[in-house]
Formats: sequence, structure tokens, C-alpha cells
Amino acid sequence: MEDSNYWNRLRQTRVTRRMLLGSAAVTAAGSAAALTVGCGGGGLSGPAFTPWPADATPQSGGSVTWGRILATLGVDPHIDFTGLDIDTLIYSYMYGWAPNAEEAVLNNLAKDMEVIDETEFVFTLNQGVKVHPNAPVGAGDDIVSEDVKQSFIRRGTSISAPDKRFPKFIAGAVDKELLSAALETPDDYTFQFKMQEPFVPAIREMANPTWAIVPAKIIDRYLSLSQDAYGSGPFMMDEFRGSERIVLKKHPEYFIPNRPYLDELTYIIITENSSLLAAFRAGQHDVSGAFLTRRDAEDLMEDPRMIVSTTPSGFYPVIHLKMKPPFDDIRVRKAIDLALDREEFIAGLQDGEGNYNGPIQWVQDKWALPQEELREFYQYRPDEARALLTEAGFPDGFEVKMKIPKVPGISFITDFALLIKEHLRRINIKVLIDEVELGAYISTVILSGNFDMTFFPNLPWDEPDRPLSFYHSLGITGTGNWTNYSNPELDKLIDGQAKEFDFEKRKQIILDAQRMILQEHGPQLTLTGGFAFQARWGYVNFPFEVFAFQTPEDNQGNPFGVDIWRQPIGA
Repeated sequence: MEDSNYWNRLRQTRVTRRMLLGSAAVTAAGSAAALTVGCGGGGLSGPAFTPWPADATPQSGGSVTWGRILATLGVDPHIDFTGLDIDTLIYSYMYGWAPNAEEAVLNNLAKDMEVIDETEFVFTLNQGVKVHPNAPVGAGDDIVSEDVKQSFIRRGTSISAPDKRFPKFIAGAVDKELLSAALETPDDYTFQFKMQEPFVPAIREMANPTWAIVPAKIIDRYLSLSQDAYGSGPFMMDEFRGSERIVLKKHPEYFIPNRPYLDELTYIIITENSSLLAAFRAGQHDVSGAFLTRRDAEDLMEDPRMIVSTTPSGFYPVIHLKMKPPFDDIRVRKAIDLALDREEFIAGLQDGEGNYNGPIQWVQDKWALPQEELREFYQYRPDEARALLTEAGFPDGFEVKMKIPKVPGISFITDFALLIKEHLRRINIKVLIDEVELGAYISTVILSGNFDMTFFPNLPWDEPDRPLSFYHSLGITGTGNWTNYSNPELDKLIDGQAKEFDFEKRKQIILDAQRMILQEHGPQLTLTGGFAFQARWGYVNFPFEVFAFQTPEDNQGNPFGVDIWRQPIGA
């Protein structure tokens, strides 16, 4: 029988390639997509080429243009959120991650990792991981342990860092001096620290795209890296116009021999979805960045030169309620839950295909509540909702402002918000939608808790601790909850699962926590999750079919982007 302890195989052992952490969890960001190639003629335009066989030999050189609907506000991996996919191509990370297997893959900066007694980490770094030659300071230097230390300090104490609990477990507090003292650099290629108490998500956290390793000399020189990027990853920043164009050039001294294959990778930002899709159809982009409906995907499949893939969407829509009148009354929260017709979200906004999300999204099937349980709980009962509002003292309903992020080109946020507004109108709650520019929304609305009610699609997580932390009294930052929600009994469960290394025991705690959250009807109300589609021209070769930048479990795996290649022009 397989050992159920996540880290038993790591304790006081060295692993030079892969570390097995436990049972697989199917996630949206890392799910292997179902590859489908059309077999008819759809009359689409685009380039002329002859598809190469699946086992064709990779070709070095050339460029790939990737359409992008989301403007990139900045590429500072420790601060910004809209450019994390770009960051993963520019910076080195301690290691990669195969989410399906919950497995760390030593394919990046760390060549060796030792975990002792579930709290102490000792990393041996690869030599020859060089800073980009275009860096204003330190060009060509090896990335060393001091670079890792300073990056951990910067990321761990950043004001906008999405989770500060991990550095708090290391240092005892989110404090630069304490964190500096706790992170040790015995020599240039050894980095180590000992956590003050066990934290199961730690090993996943270090592969998170926000934990990029930025050269210490760059950190010293630049207060902000939103517009400047100098790392040691497979590509270098050549041009950054976040609302128009981002150009990356090959790192000529990348530590993996003969990689990356591509000489150049260009992102073209078009924030109007139909225009972005039209540019891809016309062959102006090699990889589509448009949000595709199922109808779009089926249409593109008609062209045999096209490759279309689908995977569960890890983005799950969430309503956040501030725990003050009227939302501190559980009857009001329950009324809102009962007024939300989740089947209508699936039918109207998710092509009729989707599943219910609990506190943990459905694609994390090892941790999520069963679909039948969620569908039984989330009933649409507007009459009961109106009766609850009357009982709570609101027979005529009330008015509330719901803040949402304004993201040009991404209509599904507004679409969801409008349907929420309609559902609550049916029980006499008047919702006023207030769109806030994305950067301001992150800093002045969600991170500061400046809302009565807000809606946004949560990022996809493939570790259950992060979504649960939204409900903890200390929140995801470890310093306070955005919604002012507090439940000591729930805190105990959330804290307990973060220290439980036995998979089955941890799973039971997580299920118990979610069931407790359901009965609270908030402060987060999760809606449904659907599927996502992506398309590319067949001359662009991915070594695996995924939507995000994690390493696939069936690939010994280089970092994302390194193994993308294209057929030579005219082939």
C-alpha cells in the first residue's frame, strides 16, 4: 500500500529529479487537454503549410506570435498579477510543478533538494544559470544563493503578495529582518531555511509563479520591476508595451543546452475579443489568445490545419460579502445563495457544460465536495429567499453596490455580474454594478477590503489550502480577512489541514471545513465553473497540451516555453 504521508519519501533523503508528494489532483491549470484536430474544410483563411507528423524532429529558430486579450499592467513577479505567464518565461524558479501528480520537478534552478523532518529545506543550486546579458548590472553572473534569499525576502514581504503565511511560517512574522535571519546561504550554491512549524503547502508554494528568482543586484537597483525585467529564464524582455505588444528574445546563454528552440516570442494585445479571434483566423497570430466559446472551437476544428484543445476552466467566479449589515445576518446571505440559479449560469454563460463549485473548485477532484452533494445543497428557491429577507427585516429588499474589475476585452466578468444582478432583482435586491479599473481594483478594492459586495473570478489554485484561506480569520495574507469574517471552529480546521501530512486525514479535514463553510452561506459565494478552449496553427509544436505553465506529469520536463518550436516558414 502506498504511503499516505506526503513527505515520507523526502524526509532525510535527496531527490535529484522528481519528488512525489501524494495523490493526483486534477486541476484546470495543469490538466492534460483533449487534443482534437478538425477534419473538414471550414473556409478559413490563414497560412499555407503542410502539417508535420506528430513525431517530427524539433527545429531551432524562428518566432511565434501569441494573441493576448488581457493588457499586461506590469511584469514584476512579486507585485503584479496580470503578467505572471510572461514572468515564468523571463525568470528562473526553484523548480517546476506537475499539478496532476502533485509533484515537484527539479528542472530549473535547484538541482537537488533535501527535506528534513518536514520543516527544514536544503537546496543545492545548478551552476551556470546566468543572468540575462542585457541586464544593466550583473549581466552574465551566475544566479547564486544570495539572489534566492533576496527574492524570497522581497516576495515574502511585498505589500501586494497574495499569500504571506509561508514566509510567516519561516520567520515567525512578515518582517524583513526576521526573514533575512531565517534564510541561510552557507555558500553560493546552497540555500536553506527551517520553518518554525510544519506547513504542508510550502512545497507547492515555492513553485508558484509569484516566487520568481530576481537577481539581487537588480533588486538593489530597481524599486519596481513592473516595466523592467531582468532575470535568468529562457527568454529576455526586448520590448514591453503592456497594452499593445510584448517581445521576448531567446536567452543566448540559457543553462539548458540548445534551448529554448525559439528565437523570439511575441505577444500582441487586442482587447476586443472578436478582433483578436479574427486576427488569428487570418494567420496574423500563430496561437490564439481569444476567449473561445464551444461554437468558436467547433468552427475552428473545421480547418485541418488547426489544433484546438479543451480543458476544465480553473477560474471560478466568486461573490465576496462584507460581514457588516446587511450581510452579517446569515438569513440575508442564505437568501442570496437561494436566489442564485446556478443552472442558468451553466446554460447561459458556460455553453451548457459546467459543474458546481464549492469552497474548493470542482476541478480539484481529490479535495472538492462531490457534485451530487453540491447540487443538492445549492438549490434555486427564490420564494424561500424572499421570505428570509422579510424575516431579516427587508420585506422590500435593499440596494447594494457590487464592485467588479474592469478588464477590457474580457466580457465574461460583466456577463456574470449582470446575471447576478438579475437573479437578485427577483428577490428585490437592487444591485448597482461599479466597474473599477483592474489595477485599482486589486490595490484599492480587494486587497484593502474596500467593498460591501464584490464579484471577480478567482485565480485557479491546485492546492486546497489557498482557497480555504479566504475563509480564515487571518485571510490569505495571514494578517486579516478581506470580508471581516471570523469563525474560530473553522480556523481550527483550516489550520489543521495545513499541518496534516497524511493524505486521507487531510482530505477529511478539508471536506469537513467545506461543509461548515456551506452552512455559513458566505462570506464567499462560489458559482459554477465551465470549460476553456485554446487554438493554434498546427505548425506550432507544443510538447504537451496544457493552458498554463506547469510541467506535465508525463514529461521529464523543461520549464514552460523552452520546448515550444515551429516549422520553418514555407515548410
